[in-house]
Formats: sequence, C-alpha cells, structure tokens
Amino acid sequence: MGTRDTSTEDTLRAGDIASADTAHPDASPSGPRDPMPTGNQRYHLGPQLGRGGMGDILLATDLQLARDVAIKRMRDLEHGSKTRFLREARVQGRLEHPAIVPVHEILFDDEGRPCFVMKRLSGTTLHDIIRAQGELSLESTASVKGSRSRLLRAFHDVCLAVEFAHTRGVIHRDLKPANIMLGDFGEVYVLDWGIARVEAEDDLVGSIEPRPSAGGGTEAGAVLGTVGYMPPEQLRGLPVDRRADVYALGCILFEILAGKPLHDGRSLGAVLEPYDARPSVHAPYRDVPPELEALVVAATAPDPADRPATARELGERVQRYLDGDRDVAQRRQLAREQLARARAALHDGDVTSLTASSFARKPPDAEHRRVAMQHAGRALALDPTIPDAAALVGRLMLEPPREMPPEIDRELDAIDDVNLRDQARVAFFAFALYLVFIPLMVWVGLTSVPYLVTVAGAAALNMSSTLALWRSKSRVSSPFLWLTAVANCIAIAILARMFSPLLVAPPLAAAVMLGLNMHPRFGKTSLLAAGLTLAVIGPWLLELAGIGGNHIGTIGTSLAITSPAGALDGHRFAIAHALFVGALLTAVGLLARQMTRTQRDARRAAHLQTWHLRHLVPAVPTAIPTPIPGTLRASRA
Repeated sequence: MGTRDTSTEDTLRAGDIASADTAHPDASPSGPRDPMPTGNQRYHLGPQLGRGGMGDILLATDLQLARDVAIKRMRDLEHGSKTRFLREARVQGRLEHPAIVPVHEILFDDEGRPCFVMKRLSGTTLHDIIRAQGELSLESTASVKGSRSRLLRAFHDVCLAVEFAHTRGVIHRDLKPANIMLGDFGEVYVLDWGIARVEAEDDLVGSIEPRPSAGGGTEAGAVLGTVGYMPPEQLRGLPVDRRADVYALGCILFEILAGKPLHDGRSLGAVLEPYDARPSVHAPYRDVPPELEALVVAATAPDPADRPATARELGERVQRYLDGDRDVAQRRQLAREQLARARAALHDGDVTSLTASSFARKPPDAEHRRVAMQHAGRALALDPTIPDAAALVGRLMLEPPREMPPEIDRELDAIDDVNLRDQARVAFFAFALYLVFIPLMVWVGLTSVPYLVTVAGAAALNMSSTLALWRSKSRVSSPFLWLTAVANCIAIAILARMFSPLLVAPPLAAAVMLGLNMHPRFGKTSLLAAGLTLAVIGPWLLELAGIGGNHIGTIGTSLAITSPAGALDGHRFAIAHALFVGALLTAVGLLARQMTRTQRDARRAAHLQTWHLRHLVPAVPTAIPTPIPGTLRASRA
C-alpha cells in the first residue's frame, strides 16, 4: 500500500463512519461498544493510496490513538460484492502473522458501504522493484545481483506467510509481485486476500471462465486471480488446493530470477499450452543458479502432483541456497545433467564417455565446443570433484578445434595489426636513414641529380607508407602491404643500379624480406623473394644485355665497379659503406628485438593461461590424450 500522489483530500464529517456494532443494521453485536471518541468521529480520511479489485484504499488518521491507518472502502454495492468484501476483511483479520497486514475493525459509512481499517504500510511492491531492476539489468549487473539476495530473503518470508495461511485453511489464489510489499525497514507483507478460498467453505461466486483485466490486475466478479500467475487447473475452473499457491510462488520466483514474468498476462494459452519455465532460457544474460532454476521448474509444473507439496518446502529450499547449504545429492544430480548436456552438444545427443578416438573421429566445431564448455563449466562449479567434467574442460581448453572460431581470427588479426604498427615505427626511422645518406652519396662522388632525386623520392614514398601503417587505427589490408613491398623493391633496384648488385642492395633486400614476412597476413613468401631478387640483379642483367651501359668489369685479377651516378671516391666510399652497414645492422637488430618481445609476450600469456587452468581444473587420474594429428600442441608451462 505504497503512498501515491493525489490532488484532493477526502475529509469525513462527524458521524460518517461509526462503529460497526451500531452504525449499520447488518452489523452483528460484538460486545459493549467503546464510547470513545466523543462525537462518533474516529477517523479522518486523507488521500487515496491505491485501488483494489472491489475497493479504494484511503489514508486515514485514527483520532482516538493518534496514528495513521489505511481504510479499504468498497466502491459500489453491486450484487454479491458486499459479502465478498466483508469476507476478505474477516479472512485477513483472522490471519495474525507478521507478514499479513492486521485488520483493526470493520466499519460502515453513511451510504452503507463497508470498510475495514488496517495498518498503514510504507514500502514498494515487488512488482515495482523487479521492473526497476529489469531496466538496469544490462547496465548494472552487480546491482541486480546484490539486490537478488534481498528479494530471495523476502520470498522466503512470503512462503512462510502463505504456509501459515494454509495451516489455517486459507488459500490466497491471487499471489503475484504486485500483492507483495517490501517495507522501508525490512518488513514483508502479503496483500489482497479478497479472493482467498477457505477450506470447507464454498468458493466465491464468480465466473470460471476467467478473462484478463486491464493492466494485469485482479478484476472483481470476472476473474478469480490474475492470468499469468494462476495454475492451469485454476484457469480451467477446476477445484484448487494449496499447490495453486505454490504454482504462483514459483512464477514469482521465476520473475525474481529472470526479471520478467513467466507468462504473458494477456494470453490464457501461454499457461494452458506447453511452456519452458527455465529462467536461464528466457534471460540468458542473467546468472541463474541451477538449483533455483530446478526449483522454479518444479514449482510451476502443469501437474499439481509434480510441485513441492507445501509453500514451506519451497521457502526452505530457497533459504538453503541463501545459507550456502546446498543439497549435496541434488547438486551432484544437477552436475551430471550439465555434463550430459555438454556431451550431447559435442556428439549430437551421444552422451557416452568422450575418448581420444571420438575426438579424432568427429572433432566438434566451434559452436558445439562453446555450448559444451558452458555446460561442463557449470557441472564443475556444481561439483568440483566430478572427474569427467574436469577432464572435459581440460580437453576442450588444451586441444584446438577443427576450425578456429571467427572471433578468434578477428582477435588475432587485431594483434597482428598492433605488431605491424610497431614494426612500421622501426621501419620509418630506418627509411629516414636513406635521406641521411644522400649527403654521404654526394661526399663519395655521386653527384647525379636525377639519381639523388630518385633516391630521395623512393625514401619519401617508403617513409609515407610506413608512417601511414604506424598511425593507422583501422585494419591493415593485404593490398597496402603489397604496395609497401613494391615501393621497397623500387628503392632497392635504384640502389642496385647506383652501387651494383654486390654492395648495398643485397643486405637491404634481406632486411625488407625479414620485416615483411614477420606479418602473417602477407603470405606469398616466394613471390616476395622473386620480386626482391629481381630488384637486386635486374640492373646487372640489363647491363649484360647491353642496356644502360656496363658498370661492372675487371682490371687484371681485380673487380672494378663504377657508378652511373658519378665518380666514386674509393676511400670515402669505404667510410660511407661502413656507416651504412652499421645503420643497417642497427635497424635489423631493432626489428628482431621487437619480434622477440612480441613472441615473448605471447608465450607469457599462454603460460599464464596454462597456470590458471592448472588451478581452475582439479587434477584427475586420467591423462589427457595425444592431440589430434595436424593440430597445434598446447604450450607447456
């Protein structure tokens, strides 16, 4: 009975509401009437707090005791409603339990409408709490998990209150989250006993062909309950017993775990037709404890005989979960069921033991492995001592699949791009040395402007491509890598023409071959080798063919090399060549160091994963079989 805003205040004149034993002829005597308060005016009515199926709930002030109370007043006097209304007050009044709102007295107003006075509540309905959590379920999982324990404790209290009513022969028949209130100070209340059935009494007058009311509420005189929380036997108009309330409690527990109702409250067929009551199926993003899921399935079984016998049993099983005292036998049974699902996922329903030959005969694909890992992990969590689950988890984690999952390929591509950008950073500074060596070329005697400009242009082209790789944020494409390779081949061919294929070009070609083949996406090693080889010896072959002049010859027993770019000074060239060799070795060393660091990080991650796996999966006596031929062998820590 949470407080709702209202724009008007309903005031009551003296004499509007009097004691039930004198103010209305239908009221039965109940002993001497208390003459207080004087003026026959005890309650001052305030704003409306809510609406029930038959009456409005008003805030009121008890002038005699100076306290706030809630008064439920019937809205009209249609046929049969008064009897049902008074029956609700008397049923609720005789259930003296902390979780059931106490009724103080029954009154009649001057229009003859019955009212009953109750304790004024302050809190929030379970329906509103679950709806608020549902809006946060994808943004704040920790908040949902943190509050779920509170709701489960409240659910346990509700089960005990319902069990208390059952021991007094009262069946609620309209349990739902909207009829459960959580108080501001830890109180829990079960509300709205208007259609409760008292054993050994006739059922209330009403249609046995229920129809849902607007907003999913309880509609007086049309539906004895709320569609979506009534069991199939109640919807069919059959007699119900205490297990009807157990079914409704199961629906409430489902809603606590899944964050949404089990059934569509607008469709009777949703309850009468076959349904899956597993919260994990309806809300896969939530972490649903398997034992609570099994409890929901049992409590919402279509056949009453398959449900827990009492509301107390239902509440105690929830309390055992909260206390951490999970039933060992049930936990092992759930673990075996999860393991069977894992095996079925791997072998399309074949739940026999998994062996090395079965893996080799029919290796599971990525999707089946994913599902199997989920179920095997749950089995291991339920029973860490089960050896088959530990062996299966270890096998799935250590043996690679027949086909790599697409998300793994995408992650590896992203890692390759990061490594390529690191290599491009080293290569950028290496190509910058081209520009540094242009003054040295002039110093050793190479003064041909066209050659010098060509070398500078090739260096600038390679620096631009490596800078683009270095700064790129998107996926590096294979055509761009080949464009970089072509630019390098052009630069090497120019240097081979200037210095012959014997001096500068070969070590540069080797460095480029190493750098490009470090990236797995480049592929075609033979094609790259052919291109670089042609770049190195192509100018010499042209010379042998008589194209471009002859710049490699002999003088006696010595080899003579001249350059088409100018007259080389031998002493200066020797100094410049030594500097070139040192710079080249430095660049190749940095590139190799980067490759070593990358491989080291990858091995460290693999060994760390193996170390974690050793502590996650308990040791089992069965040895892991030899990996499938043709697959990668797992790293050993």
